[in-house]
Amino acid sequence: MRKALLFLALAALALALAQRYFTEEELKLIQTGGKAYAEVFINQRPDQALCSIHRNRLPADLLPQFLEEQRALIKYPADGKLMGDWRKGGEIFNNLQKANCFSCHFGSPVHLGGDVGPSLEKYGLKRGQSEAIQRYTYEVIYNSWAYFPCTVMYRFGALGGLTPEEIAHVVAYLLDPESDFNTKPAVGSK
Repeated sequence: MRKALLFLALAALALALAQRYFTEEELKLIQTGGKAYAEVFINQRPDQALCSIHRNRLPADLLPQFLEEQRALIKYPADGKLMGDWRKGGEIFNNLQKANCFSCHFGSPVHLGGDVGPSLEKYGLKRGQSEAIQRYTYEVIYNSWAYFPCTVMYRFGALGGLTPEEIAHVVAYLLDPESDFNTKPAVGSK
């Protein structure tokens, strides 16, 4: 009985929070779509709810606060280094169970890449390794929404998929001029 009451209280709280983001009509549609469907929408994080409501195109007046909130989520490696070990980064980048970056980005010397995201072929050779490029690359991998609101790119650090240190390894893989990513041809390149 106690668990049932707690569940009902939590469900009511989730519904109350969701009402801040959804209109009454939208809530009715969500609730009539089935329990699992409703839970997905009602239990969204506030940033995801904004993207859902606005169909991934936030109005200009919401962008400054949204970007500020997304940037505030970014955490950095304990040692302060934004480039780790490129060999470890290659293992993460090219691992289907870990980051799986190659599925969306072309440029991997190990796997044929996708074309959902931009090509990263020879990323470090084209962009260099300046502190600004390291920071930008790290931050986009950590939380892509800090630069590209509502993009489909997974927010590896913000959602807990990778640690800050693992992201630093991926940054090194992309930027280090000695990295296989920059010294070997991408699978499928011409």
